[in-house]
Amino acid sequence: MGAIFVQTFGGNVRKSSPRGGTAFPHRDALSYSEPGVGWGKRSDQPGVCDPLTSQCQAWIAEFSQALRTYVDGAYVNVPNIAQQDWETAYWRDNVDRLRKIKAKYDPDNVFQYEQSVQPAVC
Repeated sequence: MGAIFVQTFGGNVRKSSPRGGTAFPHRDALSYSEPGVGWGKRSDQPGVCDPLTSQCQAWIAEFSQALRTYVDGAYVNVPNIAQQDWETAYWRDNVDRLRKIKAKYDPDNVFQYEQSVQPAVC
């Protein structure tokens, strides 16, 4: 089963705020979309996948690539390990400011994942 989720931006998302006034830089976007696919049965055994897994993952990759012409950035709340230049895609020119905030409030990088903001090095 394939699907594409689309959410239009308006209201508070599109409200004017000072440039860099929030971590969310995509206030000028018309919408957010996320292709998705579900298939088969899950396994509790590591490395055991449904035979459709590779086909479905390939479809998502191809579909996402076809949309690239229409995409400007990415939504950090839906992380994508394959995202190229993810810092800029997620936060645009807010990265340096977010690194300084991270250094102040989480200098040991306790709250982190593969694509999280790294603390600024002072």
